[in-house]
Amino acid sequence: MESSTRISVAIRMRPILKEEVDQGQTNSKVFIDSAEKAIVVSSIDQKQQKKFLFDSVFDEITPQNELFNSTQIPELLKKVVQGFNATIFAYGQTGSGKTYTMEGYDYNDLKPNIKVKPNQENEKQGVVPRAIKALFEEIKSMPSTTEYTVYCTYLQVYQEKIYDLLNPAQLKPGSPGLKMRWSKHDEFYVENLYVNACYNATEVLTHFHAGLKNKIMASHNLNSASSRSHCILSLNIEGVDVEGGGIISSKLQLVDLAGSERASLTGNEGLALKESIEINKSLFTLRQVITTLAGSREGESAFVPYRDSKLTSLLKQSIGGNSFCLMIACLCPCDQFYEENLSTLAYATKASCIANIPVKNLDPKSKLVNELRKEIKGLQNELKEAFEQIGMLTELVNLDKTQTLKMRGLEKPLLATAQGQRAKTTKIIEQIPGRIHSAMAVPRPVVPQQEPFSLSLEMLSENLHDSVKMIKELMGSNKKLKEIINELSSIKKGQDIEIAQLHAENQTLLEKLENVENEPVIVAKLQKEKQELQNRVVALERENKQAPVIFPIKEKKTEWAWKSKRTIVRAGNRYIDSPGQIIDKDHYQKYHSVRPSTRVRVEKSAESTRQHKSELSPDNKVKEDALSALSVLYSKTRVKKYGTFF
Repeated sequence: MESSTRISVAIRMRPILKEEVDQGQTNSKVFIDSAEKAIVVSSIDQKQQKKFLFDSVFDEITPQNELFNSTQIPELLKKVVQGFNATIFAYGQTGSGKTYTMEGYDYNDLKPNIKVKPNQENEKQGVVPRAIKALFEEIKSMPSTTEYTVYCTYLQVYQEKIYDLLNPAQLKPGSPGLKMRWSKHDEFYVENLYVNACYNATEVLTHFHAGLKNKIMASHNLNSASSRSHCILSLNIEGVDVEGGGIISSKLQLVDLAGSERASLTGNEGLALKESIEINKSLFTLRQVITTLAGSREGESAFVPYRDSKLTSLLKQSIGGNSFCLMIACLCPCDQFYEENLSTLAYATKASCIANIPVKNLDPKSKLVNELRKEIKGLQNELKEAFEQIGMLTELVNLDKTQTLKMRGLEKPLLATAQGQRAKTTKIIEQIPGRIHSAMAVPRPVVPQQEPFSLSLEMLSENLHDSVKMIKELMGSNKKLKEIINELSSIKKGQDIEIAQLHAENQTLLEKLENVENEPVIVAKLQKEKQELQNRVVALERENKQAPVIFPIKEKKTEWAWKSKRTIVRAGNRYIDSPGQIIDKDHYQKYHSVRPSTRVRVEKSAESTRQHKSELSPDNKVKEDALSALSVLYSKTRVKKYGTFF
């Protein structure tokens, strides 16, 4: 089960600008405690203080490279290359330093002043250019067996419309913008975005700089170069394992949000005021999403208003979804922005309580294949260990056999020696009575004779018995190991069969999917044919109503009657024998009915037709019923028009 992780939050305060110093602005409310990673905010009357704790805080003099490394962005990029999604976005009021943090470029006449080339270093470069370079450095460090491709898109959300910053033709005034769709992967996407394949950092930076020049900017009292839209640079990374065939895909989103604005401070009017209203509406929806997710308990499902704004729809997986996420909240140091700073800190605190569940993006087929490969590898290792144990036990058995043969080779000479010794002992025993009589005169101690060879034989028998017992135990162990090997082999065989079945099921599902996709075309075609048949039925019924009526023929059972195969049609008081021929009533009475054998054939044909119709599918039955109706009407019409039968 995937583990959840909080949204990381970093706070950055920009320095006081020269214009603000000239206006007499000061900072006496917001203080940074770097040691505790806290922001301390004093109340307006300076009597109370409130402390906010975050993952990292940065003061006015923090350089760009320190912010990049201290916020753990390099570790985040490693996760992206491994197959996880990640998002980095800057949040704060207008003029708080969001664009400088993300881009790092100065703006002249509302256009970015990009003095450095894409492959050159610059200490002012922001998170986006540094992340692009670090991403490709991380890709280079990956194994050479995996080939990576990076796909770049760059869009802006302006007044709830989405525009492609890499397509100047689409940015013309009056453009309706691009449409946003919902995909089966539980995420929103934008149609018809320019997607550029990039193979190095220089290519991505070139597209990024081209998009910056197309951003919508404006100037007001609080910011001489204010972004009027939310900009999202998306880098889709795709890695293909050349050897194993596995596919890993991930997405890195770098987001520069427009800042919230107070009309009383910005002095906006007309179009600029309308832009401010739209910006504040989308940011309000973003704050609602953050508040809802932060307030919901773990395991509870609450309605989150992602669809209320294009911005929150595009960030659905980033906030409360399956991505790693870093939020950089920017503050203004001036006391006049006390309420804005307090609001930014409050929502940053709520965002830090939101739990995302990052999921590694693997192709389902690749995931199944990798799992099966791991299982097969484990079984092969177990099989190898079993073979090693069998080899060791076989060597022991062979060694015991060799020792047994050696002992059997020594058994015969030992037995011969023992028999000779027994003969000598028997002879000595037989001589004992005579010696006893001769020794009666001089008593002396009698020393008992030892039988060492008899003892050696008993020990040999015991050793032989132990060896046989050990051999039996080894053979039993060997038998068990063989059973284990057979069982593992059968398991492997069953898994191979299961893999083949899965492939077959997959192929069947693909075929069914193709049939389902083609079914609307088939249904439309059948419905069209059905309509044509119905039209033909109506036409034939109309023609049938206008045709003359067929009368039955009362015939005599003569040979001439059933051979004629003619039908008499009544037309007023006269009778028609064939087209253009009129006969009288007496002549009509002489015709005979159809012969019985012909009626039998007709009944058999009707029965086979009914059986055929019962076997047809519902769609084909409709078609067959229509054809049958046509056939009947056509036959009746022929009889009435031409006087032919069978």
